[in-house]
Amino acid sequence: MKRFPFYTTLILIIIFSVSTILYLNSKISMRNTKLYSNHQNKRIFKSKLMKKNDEVVLSFVVCDSRFNESLNLLKSGLIFTQSSLHVVIFAEDDLHKKFNSTLTKWKMLIARPFTFELHKINFPEANRKDWMNLFSKCAAQRLFIPALLPHVDAMIYVDTDTLFLGPIEILWNYFTKFKATEISALALEDENPNVSWYPRFAKHPFYGKCGLNSGVMLMNLTRMREFGWIDYITPIMLRWKSNIPWGDQDIINIIFHYHERAVHELSCRYNYRSDQCMYGDACADATFNGIFVLHGSRRAFYSDKQPAFQAVHRAIEEFEIGADLSPKMLLVNMEKYLNETTPSNCGNLKDAFLKIPTETFKKHYNLPDR
Repeated sequence: MKRFPFYTTLILIIIFSVSTILYLNSKISMRNTKLYSNHQNKRIFKSKLMKKNDEVVLSFVVCDSRFNESLNLLKSGLIFTQSSLHVVIFAEDDLHKKFNSTLTKWKMLIARPFTFELHKINFPEANRKDWMNLFSKCAAQRLFIPALLPHVDAMIYVDTDTLFLGPIEILWNYFTKFKATEISALALEDENPNVSWYPRFAKHPFYGKCGLNSGVMLMNLTRMREFGWIDYITPIMLRWKSNIPWGDQDIINIIFHYHERAVHELSCRYNYRSDQCMYGDACADATFNGIFVLHGSRRAFYSDKQPAFQAVHRAIEEFEIGADLSPKMLLVNMEKYLNETTPSNCGNLKDAFLKIPTETFKKHYNLPDR
């Protein structure tokens, strides 16, 4: 009987071992990227819907030169809201003193309840460098919030380049409309798949036919924790990091691709970007009912290419919290700057920019008709 030489046996053992490792890795990879079974996709969450008129919780992340931009965002919320507002800010260490100083001063100048809490930027040590610089510095912090804020039930998360044009509590009340399977609310990246970025260019799974834009995100943190949100984000990042140019937004799209019933879709008027108007009217709801949240993505608030966005941003930036400036003056300046802009497709929809601020001030400050 012939015997295999020792080296032949050794080679067979090595081949078998490598094959076993590759097989196990492939199973792990499939588990991590094919995220949810059909059972999970039909999951019903036990946490109750929130009641109306609860304290509104707003959150954002600030790094680098975004401090002034974030103050303008917060100012827009304080101008229009009539509810108690609690703000949760994740910021680099050197910004904490500036936030404390400014917001403590604002608290004394505002009649309505306004509180805030500051947190350091906090990523897992493993892959920290990848997380820190995914898309833009610190932007991925939002993905870890369900674990970082165990004391918070829900929040509205917004990018710092957004502005509220109406009372935040109206958007907050969408939490009460969530179905039992829904953990978050976002607007679509675009309503037309022929022009949306995701179906044309994405090299990864994404939500629905057009993908989601994450600039405004209602987060039911209690349900996200039940869902196991944190368990999925690192495997997704490691699997797709070479193909996710929009960073945290792409990770959110990948998760909700596999769990579409977890999303409550918001109208484009709650995340209105230049994409909705630069080539014509692509958000009929905003045109008819008014823009509620203006999102200056791709630096629309600072670019001469989007003068209408610049005009609204300028009016809010010039409004001083606590100064003897009436809301009527803010509205006058907003309309004045819009009228002074160079012609543009977005500028042609001037009434969409002014409708919600006008209605809000008339209701709460008895302003005369325009």
